[in-house]
Amino acid sequence: MAVRAGTRQRARAHGLTALLLACLWCVPAWAGEFTISGDGSGYSNRDLANDPTLVCAACVPAPPPENDTPLFDLDWSLGLRGSVTEGDGTTRYEVLALPSLSLKQQTVRGGYDLSVGGELSKTADGEARIDALDAEVGGTYELDSVTTLAGRGTLSISQDDPRSGTDYASNVASAPIVVTGTGEASVTRDLGLFDVELRSKAARTGYGNTVYDDASTTDNSFQNTTSYGVGGRVGVKVTPGLTAFVDGDATADQYDAASPSLGVKLDGTTYEARAGLNFKLRETLELEGSAGLAYRDFKDAGVEDFTAAIYGAKVVFVPDETVSLTGELTTTVSAPGTTASASGKVEYAATGSAAVQVNPWLRLRAKAGWSYSETIGADSTEQTASAGAGADYLLSAMTDLTADYTYTRSLTGTGTETDEHVVALGVTFHR
Repeated sequence: MAVRAGTRQRARAHGLTALLLACLWCVPAWAGEFTISGDGSGYSNRDLANDPTLVCAACVPAPPPENDTPLFDLDWSLGLRGSVTEGDGTTRYEVLALPSLSLKQQTVRGGYDLSVGGELSKTADGEARIDALDAEVGGTYELDSVTTLAGRGTLSISQDDPRSGTDYASNVASAPIVVTGTGEASVTRDLGLFDVELRSKAARTGYGNTVYDDASTTDNSFQNTTSYGVGGRVGVKVTPGLTAFVDGDATADQYDAASPSLGVKLDGTTYEARAGLNFKLRETLELEGSAGLAYRDFKDAGVEDFTAAIYGAKVVFVPDETVSLTGELTTTVSAPGTTASASGKVEYAATGSAAVQVNPWLRLRAKAGWSYSETIGADSTEQTASAGAGADYLLSAMTDLTADYTYTRSLTGTGTETDEHVVALGVTFHR
C-alpha cells in the first residue's frame, strides 16, 4: 500500500508540474502577446499553433486566378419607339429601333468591355436611315499599384436627318453617311503629390455623297481626314480632394483633297493648352473647371491661322442610388464642314441631365442643352437650345414603358429660325 501511495503522489506531482508549465506557456496569450499565427519561433511556430481553418498558416495568400471570374457580364436592350416631329410647318411620323449590347469582364488587374448600339429609323413614307451605329472596345490594366494602362477603339456610322435643324438646304433628300474610326491609348501614374497622364490617339473619318431631290449628288471626299495626336496632363494634389492640373494636346490633320472653295488642302496642326481645378468627394460629387487657348496652324501659308479661347467644366452629383445630376461644358475646334470659304469651326456646348428614381417602378428624366458655333473664315454662326423630359415605367423585370418630349430651337447668323417638337412613346426590353 505504501508503494501505491508513493506512486500516486509522484503522479500528482508530475501532473501539477505539467499544469504549471502549461499556464506559464499561456501567460503571453493572456497578456495579449500571442497571435494565432505565431511568431515563427519555439512553441509559437506558425504551423504548430496555426488557425485550424487554414490549410497552411505559413503560406503567403495568392490572388485568385483570373479564370475563376465569370467569362463576361452581359447586358442587352432593345428599344422600340414611335415618334411624331413637328417643325418648319411639317409633321413627320417615324418608327425607331434602338438596340444595344455590352459585354464586360473584371480581372484581378483591370477590366475589359465591348459594346455595340445603334439608332435605326424609318419614316411613314418608307425612307429608312441609319441615324447612328456605334461599336466600342476598351480596357484597363494595372501595371503596378501606381501605374495604369488604358486603351480604347471606336467605330461609328451616322447619318443626319436633313429636315432637322439648319445644317442642310431645303432640297437635300439624303445627308451623307459619315464613318469614323478612332484609337486611343494612355498611361497614368500616381507619383504621390503629382498625377501624370500621357495619351495618344489616331482617327480616320470618311464622308459619303449628299443626295438632292432631283437625284443629283455632291462629292464630299474633300472632308475625309486622317488625324494623329498626343497629349498629357499633370495634376498637383492641393488637398486630399482638390487637384490643380495643366493639360495639353497636339493634333495633326491630313485631308484627302483640297477644299473646293479655297482651292488648297486644310492640312494643319491644332495645339490646345488649358489649366484648371478638379474636386472629387468619393463617388458622390465631382467638380471640374478649366480654361485655355487653342491655336490652329495651317500647313498652307495661304490659309490664315487662328486662335480660340477654350473652356471646360464638369459637374457630377450622385447623393444616393436614386438621384443623378450631371452637367458639362465643352469646346471643340474642328473642320469647317461644307461652309464655303471656311477654314475651321469652333463650337461651345453645354449639356445637363437629371434622373430621379421615384419608386421601384417609376424613373423620371430631364435634360437641357445649348450650343454656339462660329465658322472661321466665313461670316457664319449658329445657336441651338433644347430641353426635354421623359419617364420610364417598369412593367416587369425586363420591360419598360417609355415616354419622351424634346423641344429644340435653332438660329443661324442670317436670322433663320427653326423650332422642332418631338414626342416619342415606346417600350424597352432589357436584361
